[in-house]
Amino acid sequence: MIKIIFIVVEVYREENVGAIARAMKTMGIENLRLVNPKCNHTCSKALTTAHGSRDILKKASVFDNFEESIRELDLIVGTTAKKRSVHEDYHWVEDLPSIILNKEDSIKKVGIIFGREESGLTNRELSMCHLVSTIPMHSKYPSLNLGQAAMVYATYISKITLNCKKKYDKEIQQVELPVVREKAGQILNDVGINPEGIIYPRIMERLMLLKKDDINLFHSFCKYYLKKYHGRVK
Repeated sequence: MIKIIFIVVEVYREENVGAIARAMKTMGIENLRLVNPKCNHTCSKALTTAHGSRDILKKASVFDNFEESIRELDLIVGTTAKKRSVHEDYHWVEDLPSIILNKEDSIKKVGIIFGREESGLTNRELSMCHLVSTIPMHSKYPSLNLGQAAMVYATYISKITLNCKKKYDKEIQQVELPVVREKAGQILNDVGINPEGIIYPRIMERLMLLKKDDINLFHSFCKYYLKKYHGRVK
């Protein structure tokens, strides 16, 4: 079963973190991570807003920095309402379930990242995400607040957590997508493509959209390449 994790960076308002927990519980998402929260996520105001979802808040993991919160994730999806130059493609929230489910057992843990109430995620944080998603809106103002945005994402993600639970209920033994990402990085480095340039992140970003069969095919190519040019079997 693919595990969905909501990660909220520097949330300021107790009501928002409570609303996020409620949205998660309603839609079958159980794992919440808070990065450097600026409020007490277990205070009475947060717990009252969470109503029926207090267990989500009480068991939430707290991290000092963003890097630690995403370290072992296989697929990291940042959310934003603003168009940035960090990523070329911005995927609508409604497309996320198919993108994730098409990976099948090549991934195990998926992080959906939410930023600060006023400013969202920084460019640096977005650059550390594999994909970036957005909610299509009729107008940018007034925009959705953090709790509302989390509810929208939770609703679409429920296609994974609720409707598809039986199909993907088996335990995933080995995840392939991070391995493919590491091997692709080695190949790009070999041919002299600068990680700080434009092409490198663009290629890595597109790799994250591969379906399971394409991941396996690319993985096989990487094995042949690394065996011939680096003497690596794995």
